Amino acid sequence: MNTSVVRYFGGSALLVLALTACGGPAKSPDTGGGAAPETSATTTPSPTPTEAAFKKLTSDELAEIAGGVKDADSVALAVMPADKVSQALDQMMSLMTEVQVEPAKCNSIATGTALKPDSSTTMAIGASTSSNAELTQTLSLLSGVDKEKLDETLSARSKEIADCGNLSMKIGETSVTATTTGLDSGADTPGAIAMRTDVTLPAGTTQSTVMTFAVKGGVLIAAQASGTGVTSADLAQAEELLDQAAALID
Repeated sequence: MNTSVVRYFGGSALLVLALTACGGPAKSPDTGGGAAPETSATTTPSPTPTEAAFKKLTSDELAEIAGGVKDADSVALAVMPADKVSQALDQMMSLMTEVQVEPAKCNSIATGTALKPDSSTTMAIGASTSSNAELTQTLSLLSGVDKEKLDETLSARSKEIADCGNLSMKIGETSVTATTTGLDSGADTPGAIAMRTDVTLPAGTTQSTVMTFAVKGGVLIAAQASGTGVTSADLAQAEELLDQAAALID
C-alpha cells in the first residue's frame, strides 16, 4: 500500500475499518433513579429534535461533506480522490482475507468485515494536511448500509468489545497485538461512541488510535487520531471533526 493511502487511512491500514466496526453503544445518561420533577401546567415542553432522514448519499455528496470539515488549525481537510478510495479499499479487503485473528470470534472486529464497504455503499475520506507520523487525523464517511444491519451491528458491539479487548493479528510471519478500551464521549453528536486502541508492532513500538463515531441520516461518521504520539487527550480533536461532519448532514 503506497504512502498516500497509508496517510489517509491513519497510518495503520487495518485499523480504519476495523475500528469503525468495533465500538460499543453509547452510554445511557444517568437518570439517578429519582422521580421526575414537577412541571408547571404553563411550561412549554422542549421540541423533540428532528432526526435526519435515513438515506444513501453519493460519493460526491460525502466528499463535499468531508471537504467542508476543518482541522484544529482551521484548514479544510484534504479529500481523497474517489478512485484512490476504491483502490485503497480493494487493497485493504485483500489484505484482510490473509489476517489470522485470535481469539477467532474477534475476526469481524479485527478486520472490519461486520460493516465492510461493498458495491451498494459509498465512501469518502478526508485527512488533516498537518498530519504526520506522530499524529494523523482522518475522517471517513460511509453511506448505503441497510438501516437494520447498521442498528444490529452497533447494538451488538458492547459485548464484543468487552470480549475482544485484547487480541492478536497475524499476516504471514508478522504479528501484532491490540488492546481496545472504551472512552467517555465528549462529542455533541447524539449517540457518539469513543474508544482507544493501542497496537504493539513487531519492533516493540506502539501505535495508538483514538476514535469516535456516530450515525446521522444513514451516514456512518468515523473520526480518528492515530500515530506514535497519540494519547487519549487527542480524542477532543477527533470529536470536533465528527461534530462538524454531522452538522453538515441534513
